[in-house]
Amino acid sequence: PGKTGAAPVDTGAMARSALASNRGPLILATLEAQGLTTVLGLSGQNGAMRSYMTPNQQGLILRDGMLAGTRGLGHDLMSSELAAVSALVRGRRAGSADKLHRYLDGEGIERPLPLRCTVSLGANQAFEIAGTPHNGQQVREACTGAGQRIENNYLVNGAGDIVLSRQWIGPQLGHVTIQTLRP
Repeated sequence: PGKTGAAPVDTGAMARSALASNRGPLILATLEAQGLTTVLGLSGQNGAMRSYMTPNQQGLILRDGMLAGTRGLGHDLMSSELAAVSALVRGRRAGSADKLHRYLDGEGIERPLPLRCTVSLGANQAFEIAGTPHNGQQVREACTGAGQRIENNYLVNGAGDIVLSRQWIGPQLGHVTIQTLRP
């Protein structure tokens, strides 16, 4: 008997269904290491900080489209300082800047992970998310620190909005791909 895996997720159908049944801002996120794809709705906003949650209270916190924290995933990114890197990415400018991720260890003690990041620019690209056409510039962020080598990728439109990205959460959770379904 052969092994059968789970059926592949039709993210387009998932996105279209979510857009049809929800009025507010939505993102589609894929946690790569877990093979989990889900739609998250906006649950709160404070300035540039937006919290998106699933019905079972798993969440991603974005600051101007960049991952600033996670909740309910285990090994969560508790907070981050990323304003300098965000300015480069959203401004579609090459350069270097520092950012800081904070995690809780098994004892509940905050452990900072300082990163030095270099932002470089790629080609302009046309793409589609849930049937909506977009244009954006590829922006790559390569970071190193405390033995970690991380690469994040973004598609940034002319308004400086990150509409599609692949961002690193942390050592245990790996990367998440985030698509903006409705800003």
